[in-house]
Amino acid sequence: MTTRVKWLLIAVLSSVIMAGGTAWWVTDWVLHRHGEAHAGDHLQPDFHAWMHEHLDITPEQHAILEPLEAEFEVKRMKLKADIRRSGLAVAESISAADPNDVRLKSALAGLNQSQGELQRLTLDHFFAMKRHLRPAQAKRLLDWTYDSLTREP
Repeated sequence: MTTRVKWLLIAVLSSVIMAGGTAWWVTDWVLHRHGEAHAGDHLQPDFHAWMHEHLDITPEQHAILEPLEAEFEVKRMKLKADIRRSGLAVAESISAADPNDVRLKSALAGLNQSQGELQRLTLDHFFAMKRHLRPAQAKRLLDWTYDSLTREP
């Protein structure tokens, strides 16, 4: 294997790792960290608890936001599974040791698409929730999100 091919493989692997890390950080760490759950248990995001504790959500708002949270969680879990499958496909195609291999390109494209969809879903969810908050609540949510995104891990 030539030095050029080795460096190309290292660059591809680095890109995959960075993209995966970014998707994880933006979705799980920033907005929806989840603890371990037992089979069949509903996951309770830290963000959801924070929102109820710090935003003084009214019963009316809760009735509106709860279905949004449940719908988001279903879609988020599906995309996380897609990302996992795509990551495995990338790992398997790397063994071909050919950066121009069509399987590798396809696997990377699938991984990037799923990660982008998850980031878009997360932002759409943030803005959907924000529409149902009073201005002071929306400001606190925006401040929390900003702080979460700019905080050192």
